[in-house]
Amino acid sequence: MFYRRNRKGARVVPTADMTPMIDMVFQLLIFFILMFKIVAPEGDFSIKMPVNDGVTRDELVLPPPPQTSVIVRLHADSAGRMTDIGVGAHTFRASETGFREMKNYVRTQLGSAGPAAAAATKIELDCDYNLRYTNVVKIISLCTGYVENGKVVKLAEKIEFRSPRKTD
Repeated sequence: MFYRRNRKGARVVPTADMTPMIDMVFQLLIFFILMFKIVAPEGDFSIKMPVNDGVTRDELVLPPPPQTSVIVRLHADSAGRMTDIGVGAHTFRASETGFREMKNYVRTQLGSAGPAAAAATKIELDCDYNLRYTNVVKIISLCTGYVENGKVVKLAEKIEFRSPRKTD
């Protein structure tokens, strides 16, 4: 430890006043709390993950989906990049134009039923095994709803994942 000597030769231990530092920490804390803005659609997903009980997809006997079910098939290449998206009988390329077309298609199909149908609509995601999760999140965001004029418009509230299939 370093000591200073005063004029009389006595050792003096230097001290630091902590009050200004604590004041600054509290000011920063209050600033960040006040500037924190919660985004309405963020993390607003009701998702059911498949149970892995050792049974492969080929051995499962799945009941037919209800009428309000929309199956979204996500294809990926060997590097995990999404190549195309299948919604019902329609296929969209995994590009900015394809995402825009898919978004418009989903909004017209699911949004035409009205806001009450969002609770009864189920999205089933059928993804390739090696698909990157960022693509899955992007598709979930496109299918569950959007913000229009500052209000959240929900398209579907239930999301389920089918067991992923390995691609060769």
